[in-house]
Amino acid sequence: MIFNSIYIEEADNKRLIVFSDGNNLIHSLANSRGKTTLLRIMLYSIGYSVPNTKHIKFENCKVESQITLDSGEVLVLCRESRDYIELKQNDSVTTYVLPSDEAILHKIIFKANYPELINNLLGIFYFDQEKGWTLLNRGVVIGSIRFNIEELIRGIAEIDCSELYRQKETKRQNLLKYKQMFSVSKYQETIDSESNNLAGESYNSLIDSKINQCKIQHNMLKKELCRIDKVLKENKYFRNFIAEIGLLVQAPNREIFAVTEDNIIGLNDTIDFLIAKRKLIASQYNQIQSEIIELEKERRIEEQQLSFFDNVETISDIFDKRISSIPINEVAVKKGIAKLEKEIADINLKIRELTRSANSVISSIFNTTKKYLQELGIDESHNTEKYLFTSNLKELSGAILHKTVFAFRLACLLEVEKHLNIKFPIILDSPSGKEIDKQNIEAMVEILKRDFVNNQIIIASIYEYRLPNINKISIINRLIE
Repeated sequence: MIFNSIYIEEADNKRLIVFSDGNNLIHSLANSRGKTTLLRIMLYSIGYSVPNTKHIKFENCKVESQITLDSGEVLVLCRESRDYIELKQNDSVTTYVLPSDEAILHKIIFKANYPELINNLLGIFYFDQEKGWTLLNRGVVIGSIRFNIEELIRGIAEIDCSELYRQKETKRQNLLKYKQMFSVSKYQETIDSESNNLAGESYNSLIDSKINQCKIQHNMLKKELCRIDKVLKENKYFRNFIAEIGLLVQAPNREIFAVTEDNIIGLNDTIDFLIAKRKLIASQYNQIQSEIIELEKERRIEEQQLSFFDNVETISDIFDKRISSIPINEVAVKKGIAKLEKEIADINLKIRELTRSANSVISSIFNTTKKYLQELGIDESHNTEKYLFTSNLKELSGAILHKTVFAFRLACLLEVEKHLNIKFPIILDSPSGKEIDKQNIEAMVEILKRDFVNNQIIIASIYEYRLPNINKISIINRLIE
């Protein structure tokens, strides 16, 4: 992929910049003229969420980039807002909402499928002036865009860890909850040690609990009374019905006699039992009702006694009382935290093992990095595979870190290009660092000239570089004048 041109319009100021498909130098005689702004607005124009620079707010600009893919297809991207971008492709126009559709857009531009690869592409072809020359294997590329070598390797090797990440995120959210509960339990201890004025709240809670329990029993007894009354009513109706119809039955000895409530076996016994049961339940019902009345009376008295204190309570006092009333088992919470932390660590280990299983990718990146570092004069003590994954960069500083970053990320770039079978532009913002001498810069340029002859190279600097057929884009006072 190469940038063909970019058109920038800000208020009444306009500028069209045309790039070579080979070497390009964005140049000014002094700093703070707009070189970094141009590089960032180029990234902005293809959908990246990059921060503004001091003199230009990108959202106030209309930006249109024309790019050519390795397939020869030409795309035009037009952006007038941070919220959306238009892609003109094959005589059709598609609008993408940003940042939610950013990965979909970049999938089209870079022909990549795996999210972990797409999310880390900017870190391999763009070296930011502020962050880029200290970014080795993980960290900020620019703004909120990050780079992570483990994710990049998994993306190149097409290792899918999405399910492990889903499990990890679920456990991480649960861990946050447990840690919040633990913090609450510790705060409860602080409240208990500082104040003994929370007994009223606890006592009220106890009364409320008793009232709730009594009401549950009260409702159950009420339902049972209604059921018994219904059965008694039905039996009474049946008894009257038998008496009214004058039903006759014939005994085995052929004697005929009338059916009455007195000669139906068990009818009166059942009614007597139900009446007795109703009396017992009615007694319990009345007793529970009396208890509820007494408890509610007790609660009103308690509330009246505490009314003075309630009137002078602050929000903080109320909060403390509520927090103190939450039952938390600190031991159980600690065990939950330890369990979740172990489970997350186990998932991280699985992800790490899957990453390290991509031996061919890791070896290729390391060997290329090693070759470039030797060319840049880095001795063997700093030229080890551990720097592919290390989080400790204190051992690398100054010119060594600068050259290691350059070598390592170009090695990553080559590996991604081999995987996707495309070429990326190489965008370098101020590669001549404070501790980089002319000899080191020449060695870096030689690597670009030899191994990246088919890549578009875009350098922003106040210095000149010995690159063949270089297209010089000059900025005098301001990017758009």
